[in-house]
Amino acid sequence: MDPLESASPLSQAITTETPHAVATPTPASAPVPPTPAAPARGWSMRGVTTLLFSLTCFLSVFVIGAWAAPQLAARWRAVEARAEADAAYQRRRAELRAEADAADERLQLLDKRLDLVTLGFRDVVRKVSPCVVNLTSYADAREPANKAHKDFPKVRDPDTNEEILLAGSGSGIIVEPEWVLTNYHVVAAASKVRVTFASGRTIVVPEERIKTDPMTDLAVLHLPAAPPGVLREDDEFKVEFGNSDTVERGDLVLALGNPLGLKHTVTHGIISAKGRLLDRYDAVEVLQTDAPINKGNSGGPLFDQRGRMIGVNFAIASDTGFSQGIGFAIPSNTAKDVYDQLKTHGEVIRGYLGTELAELPHEQAQKWTTMGAVRVGKVTSGEPASKAGDKTGDVILSYNGEQLSPVYALRHLRQLIMETKVGQKAQLEVIRGGQRQTIDVTVGKRPPDVGAKR
Repeated sequence: MDPLESASPLSQAITTETPHAVATPTPASAPVPPTPAAPARGWSMRGVTTLLFSLTCFLSVFVIGAWAAPQLAARWRAVEARAEADAAYQRRRAELRAEADAADERLQLLDKRLDLVTLGFRDVVRKVSPCVVNLTSYADAREPANKAHKDFPKVRDPDTNEEILLAGSGSGIIVEPEWVLTNYHVVAAASKVRVTFASGRTIVVPEERIKTDPMTDLAVLHLPAAPPGVLREDDEFKVEFGNSDTVERGDLVLALGNPLGLKHTVTHGIISAKGRLLDRYDAVEVLQTDAPINKGNSGGPLFDQRGRMIGVNFAIASDTGFSQGIGFAIPSNTAKDVYDQLKTHGEVIRGYLGTELAELPHEQAQKWTTMGAVRVGKVTSGEPASKAGDKTGDVILSYNGEQLSPVYALRHLRQLIMETKVGQKAQLEVIRGGQRQTIDVTVGKRPPDVGAKR
């Protein structure tokens, strides 16, 4: 076949359109390259796939953006809110610090003006705690049973392991080395008393080393000079007495003792009243406090805000048997006088006339005085009043020139008599047969077994 006849139309076109070109014949052995096909019209599969992929990516980005936008916005708002909260916290903290610093400055100024503030009680407690002891009284179980012992529980004596009666418990005050002050009713039935110091060490005090004064409900324990197993430092502390005459209502006080066996419990309150006279212990005008006092506080101290003892806790007024905010303490001035006498003489020496006395009703006393008056009952023969010529029926108006109180005149007169030194002369202003007269009497010594009403 002629090579020109087998040429492709494109070759023919080239030959026709380029007359000046020289045609070069194709060698017989070389294959003729294929003619590229013309592009097809419409969408190819590859194009559709690409389009779908692009559309999917776009939609994915759109959906993710639509979902993430609120989250990002919320997150941004949370970050802003947190930043605002942190700023507000920092401002408030700065305000609190400024307020605290200002308050501290005011308190420092206030502390300079006051003797003590509430926080000062911490040091008061540290100061006085070593002076307070716990007392446990025991009665001999081998003694014949009596009314005082019948209700005492039986326990084992920690020293001898023998059966013994638990007669009571309370608190005490180390007044000076070897000497402890407490209440009479804490040790009244005791054959021995175990004293437990703040350190936890103990010592046993036998009955013969206990001196009591039932009229004031006070007692003194003389510790052994060289107690075995007890360091001398345990009782080398001593309490500081305050002046109970200067105490006023509203003064802050602390009570320290062993209520219900809870050792060294501290309570606080104020002086609620002073000059109280109780029916059972009407020989002494006592202090009233709202500091909680319970069983076991008896014999413990009542301190002022400087750690000075102003009273000895001994009783409460309650219809439950537990503290209801009405407690009583023997004034420190009375306690100091009784302590000194018990330590020195083994007893309290009081004045005595030897008469039975009864308070005159106010309407009868008004015949002779605007104050109080006391009628003389039985006069004991051989006693000071009898020797001075005092007689039954006499009405006493004054004692040593001091008129009797219109309230509790009998108690007032008894206190005046008991406070008079033995052997000292006293002058009584009396009404006898409707006439005033004076009687001079030499005061005698009150027997320890005489009741409080004489």
